[in-house]
Amino acid sequence: MSDKNPRYLIDTIHAKSLEDNPLNSPVNRDLHIYLPPDYFENEETRFPVIYYLHGYAGNNKTWTVTSEMSNDKAMDRKNMPQDILDQIDIDNLATFEKMDDLIRNGDIKSFILVQPDGSLHVPNIFNRKDLRGNIEPKGSFFVNSPYSGNYMDYIINDVIKYVDSNYRTINSIEHRALMGGSMGGYGTLYLALHHPEKFIAASSLSPGNPRDIEILDLKVRIPLYTQILGEELANQIADSAWKDIIDSYDLVFSNENRLIPTVKRNQEGKITDYNKEARDNWRNHNLISVIEKKPDALKQLNLQLNCEATDEFGLAEDAQLIHNKLIELEINHDYELYSDPKAALTPHILGIGYHIILGIKYCLKFI
Repeated sequence: MSDKNPRYLIDTIHAKSLEDNPLNSPVNRDLHIYLPPDYFENEETRFPVIYYLHGYAGNNKTWTVTSEMSNDKAMDRKNMPQDILDQIDIDNLATFEKMDDLIRNGDIKSFILVQPDGSLHVPNIFNRKDLRGNIEPKGSFFVNSPYSGNYMDYIINDVIKYVDSNYRTINSIEHRALMGGSMGGYGTLYLALHHPEKFIAASSLSPGNPRDIEILDLKVRIPLYTQILGEELANQIADSAWKDIIDSYDLVFSNENRLIPTVKRNQEGKITDYNKEARDNWRNHNLISVIEKKPDALKQLNLQLNCEATDEFGLAEDAQLIHNKLIELEINHDYELYSDPKAALTPHILGIGYHIILGIKYCLKFI
């Protein structure tokens, strides 16, 4: 149990799909489970389920949707400068209490929210720490990989089976949805493409994507870091965060034949050569490539896709490319490239945060 509320739970499951994984990552995994206010009122009532996949550097210590108390701790609000807090629309961030209120007020139907831990539990290459002093872990991207483990199977076979066996769910595709942000947005589309039999609706928020070789030169600049730390240190931290993400692309998608060590540059710093086979391993996991191979998988899915236009990780371009491909293949979906001044401190994180409730509302229309 978490936060002393019997409906805000943390369960630990044994993930058989992760047994004998190459990185020796933990097989026992935490699930953060939200039960609606009326869950214990009638033992005959069953509920639809939304599964939320977290972003890169997330794990069982940094749940995306939590109680207000846990959310305040995660944001370190006591030590956050007031001028920074004033720029954040706190009331627009998802918490369990807000979902309780929406359900009690009749704004949304009752549902169960499940957040699995998709971390590799391997430290980032710089041992960088988060605001609470925890070393940020690498992420799995929720795929099956011979180099990191079977994280897609873990979600599909272990997590869903556990939840359906231990909670009063409506165990059918018609009452099950998937959503996630950043790495979790990638995982949402990737899992929906590979397992169309599991989900009737999906919401992909600012999905990350191993697009191609040009992302190696992306300069990530996060205004929040700059305001708090100053430009030089902020840029160092942002650069290290991005280098760790692309290192994880190599680890998960092409560990035996890595791309990054093979990159050669000219005197101007432009890329002139690289391992084409490794590049192709990245491309095979590019969402555009997967959609092209499995277009029918999304034909029956109610899909929402969105991104903040100034996303500091360059994901607005990825979202637009995915949107264009879906249009080309005549796959119906709801798409928005939005601009939110209240997300200016970190368009990626806050953009996703402000759209979680909207994504939940979207999914609940269909389940």
